[in-house]
Amino acid sequence: MPSNLNALIRYKTINSCLYGGRRRWSLEELIDRCSEALTEYRGRKSSVSERTIRDDIRVMRSDILGFNAPIKQKDGLYFYDDPYYSILSISLTDSGLIKKILETLIRIRPEVNHPELEILIEKLTGLSGIKPSTEIMEHTLDYRIQEFPAGIRYKIDSSAKTGLPSDPVKEAAKKMVKEPGLTIPGDLALCWGDVLGLIHRPFTR
Repeated sequence: MPSNLNALIRYKTINSCLYGGRRRWSLEELIDRCSEALTEYRGRKSSVSERTIRDDIRVMRSDILGFNAPIKQKDGLYFYDDPYYSILSISLTDSGLIKKILETLIRIRPEVNHPELEILIEKLTGLSGIKPSTEIMEHTLDYRIQEFPAGIRYKIDSSAKTGLPSDPVKEAAKKMVKEPGLTIPGDLALCWGDVLGLIHRPFTR
């Protein structure tokens, strides 16, 4: 399981390079792209080692995260054997993996700092069968609705029911639902795209 946000950023970056079969990539180019992605996200110069990218490719090729990515190498260049393969489309149905992803997202929450993350954590909590802990209840719904910038595509659903203590801010956060077009698929239809889709530029308030 990825131990930190950097690993998720690298997986997403490697996937974006290899997807579509537009070209083949050298290890050095993948290193450069991942370093650039981390630098942009972190806001400071970041570099990735050759060993790290080789380990990432090994993980992506394996079933560790459910990817089984068809990464091939020829003449020192990497590519997807199936150009239309993407890790973003891989469904999350294994309960053990879902629990590990949930733990990872809770751990990296302060670094992601995006309101959509809270909805995904809640969704994964339900799918994993884990009874929400006090930590989850206290910290997954602690964003202040009034601080969300204009343009975030959420609305307040006045019909939503919650079992949380009566707290106006937490009640409002709990009632947040996505507008049509952003709805997370059905109970067993979450995919890696829902997780990695949260990782782009840092969300700031």
